[in-house]
Amino acid sequence: MSSTDTTYPVQLDPALIEEFDEKGFVVTGNVFEDGTLSAFATAVDAEVARRTAHDQRSVDDKSLYEQSFVQCMRLWETSPAVVPLTCHPGLAGIAAQLLHVDSVRLWQDQALYKEAGGRETTPHQDQTFWPIGRAPLVSAWIPFDDVTVANGAMAYVPGSHKAGRLKVVDITHSTDPYDILRDPALEGATPQWVNVRAGSVVWHHGLTVHLAAANRSAATRRVFTTVYIDAQATRVREWPAFPLDRDGVAVGATIQGPGMPVLWPPASGYPTPPRDIGGATGPQMHA
Repeated sequence: MSSTDTTYPVQLDPALIEEFDEKGFVVTGNVFEDGTLSAFATAVDAEVARRTAHDQRSVDDKSLYEQSFVQCMRLWETSPAVVPLTCHPGLAGIAAQLLHVDSVRLWQDQALYKEAGGRETTPHQDQTFWPIGRAPLVSAWIPFDDVTVANGAMAYVPGSHKAGRLKVVDITHSTDPYDILRDPALEGATPQWVNVRAGSVVWHHGLTVHLAAANRSAATRRVFTTVYIDAQATRVREWPAFPLDRDGVAVGATIQGPGMPVLWPPASGYPTPPRDIGGATGPQMHA
């Protein structure tokens, strides 16, 4: 597919887009060819295992943040086998449709593996962590296994993205996290749990309040996420942000650089990862 081809591999029903606009989250069916998801899961498993091989701690010995999930970010930069997943044109095309924009670029990818016994993920909004204002942003949450409330399903507060940027929640628990579910702007709305089959993709807006259940099963809940941002978005603050600082994006400048390539419309080949690689695990805050 060339950079001038704007035919979406997956054309969304307008009603589904309207549902996303209203609720701030939506589920799409399997967008992968037979066997592809299994191959992607194997690739992500291998990279997560490589990055965490040194860590032999039990869940109980980890920090509260680490108990929520094993976090490995920007896997496409260190694993060629993950690149086709992160840069998947079908996913990028869906992101563009949901955001009502002509072009999207990669903000980040990450593996979020919730270990057996892993705690719940604290309710929060993603976009408030980053100096990007209210730029159109959406996450694709891709489970490699069937996910239910018993093993770490996600829950979303319907319509919460319309409230805008609320107070930042410290999900690292280095301080007492803000109880965002009690924010007056949510008007008492309650989270809606979403159980999904492997291969389905859950999409949520960058400002949708969400959380995840604890993993009470005996197996790791394996999920990969890719986050897309409007290709015309700009940096609005000087807050530290690894991808922006690494690529030298100044306040007021368009977000761009080797670590944040345009994924829709797709180019004729995959982008070349940047040479400056961040930390193997955990949130990457500085270049």
